[in-house]
Amino acid sequence: MHLPFSVAAPVRTARLMLRPFVPEDLEPLLGIHSDPRAVRYVPYPPRDRAAVDHVLTRKIGDTELAADGDLLELAVVRSDSDELIGDVLLILTSTEHETVEIGYIFATAQAGHGYATETVRALLDLAFGPLGARRMIARVDERNTRSCALLERIGMRLEARLIENEWFKGELTSEVDYAVLAREWPDRPRPFPRGAAFPGDATSSAPNSA
Repeated sequence: MHLPFSVAAPVRTARLMLRPFVPEDLEPLLGIHSDPRAVRYVPYPPRDRAAVDHVLTRKIGDTELAADGDLLELAVVRSDSDELIGDVLLILTSTEHETVEIGYIFATAQAGHGYATETVRALLDLAFGPLGARRMIARVDERNTRSCALLERIGMRLEARLIENEWFKGELTSEVDYAVLAREWPDRPRPFPRGAAFPGDATSSAPNSA
């Protein structure tokens, strides 16, 4: 892996831009993190302004991957409107094993347009390209069928189902784990063109930090 790693310039896709967070992102980020539907499958309850302000300060500083546990957090912005619609991150889970984990949460109002799919593909291109990761993983609440469908659609492999592995927001839940290797990614299936709309596009996937 090429460490330390940071995003020198915004990552651009057909319709989106992924960039570091800035203080002006407070209001749109609050709109996402305070929505009970958006945070249904992430490991925190709806957040108030004070909580989001605290989290945003951390996100602004999470710009480099250098050691295990480091986070790279990026705001997802629509290119046509400059509207912040998502919050994504890469976690450096193991430098030894060259493994990173992906997490994301999107505004529920933006679901169904393929933005999450477009973003996750861009993050995989980033991880397997300039970062030089060998393996990408994603951990999802099994009930989050839209997120599972997204990961399978882009070519990630279901590798494990952890039955009733943890208490999550007062419920005993199961986790499904997905992965893909760098050597598999160039040959990933692309049944839909970049920017296509998917009625079941996900709003969240939830690692333990977000």
